[in-house]
Amino acid sequence: MSTTAQHTHRCGRCHRVLTDAKSIASGYGPTCVKRVAADLADYSPEQVAKALTVIKTGGVIRVTSKIFRGLHEVRGTYRTYQVTATDCTCTGALERGDCYHIAAVRLATAA
Repeated sequence: MSTTAQHTHRCGRCHRVLTDAKSIASGYGPTCVKRVAADLADYSPEQVAKALTVIKTGGVIRVTSKIFRGLHEVRGTYRTYQVTATDCTCTGALERGDCYHIAAVRLATAA
């Protein structure tokens, strides 16, 4: 009798079990991937890829505070930034108004 460990893949947005190979690869079910894509339409594919990498490596940490609701710490390449779904303390966000840190928070909190 052999035992194999099975890993259950869940949607990054609604947390339902994923069974389709394409959904498992993207991390989202077919309905959720459309909703997430619409939310991230203003971001480049490179920014979305970086955001997904940050999430997969545990780089998005929710700050538990009654004063700063919605605040997260996101580990960047060289430092950690304070980020909400609309603002970030990195120079990219300050100069251009967008960055992959914000995209990571939006993805991580999309549920």
